[in-house]
Amino acid sequence: MAVLDYAIGQTLRIEFWKYPAHTLHYWWEAQVCELREGAVLVHMPLGFSFHHVSKQRRVQVAHQAYVAFWVGRWYSGGPDLDAEGQVLEYYWNIQTPPRFEPKRIWQYDLEIDLKCRADHTCQIFDLEEFAAKAPLYPAEWVEEALRAIRQVEQHMRQRAWPVRPPGPGRPWLERV
Repeated sequence: MAVLDYAIGQTLRIEFWKYPAHTLHYWWEAQVCELREGAVLVHMPLGFSFHHVSKQRRVQVAHQAYVAFWVGRWYSGGPDLDAEGQVLEYYWNIQTPPRFEPKRIWQYDLEIDLKCRADHTCQIFDLEEFAAKAPLYPAEWVEEALRAIRQVEQHMRQRAWPVRPPGPGRPWLERV
């Protein structure tokens, strides 16, 4: 695994793109808060700005969040937290492996998302959107995206970093 060339406290722009049009889907800024071999954890503070380019919306997010990105993995994600640091839920994106550049991390969004409650109960979202787009993706992407769903579920079961111990289940967060 590679050691990523970022510094703790560094601000990165996180971008998710649409394929095959190669158009920016959404982005936000985050600070590097932890580095591991082949992985980076970024933090977005309470009230961070989320720019949903596809929907032409900018939202001030009412919670804080952490997102982990790994070299070569077809997913990213982490916990969304309230102001006191309690887990609200986990949000996982199925995507192409991230590209780590000096001031940004970017990847292609592959439509599928998994949300997991604080008690680690998970639900898959947007499989219909993925199925509609699958013929446009390279065959390897389709296979890897479907494999990534199982990997995220296993990630949660194993409570792998940055998953925290289970807490009380809460209602799903509203998303843009």
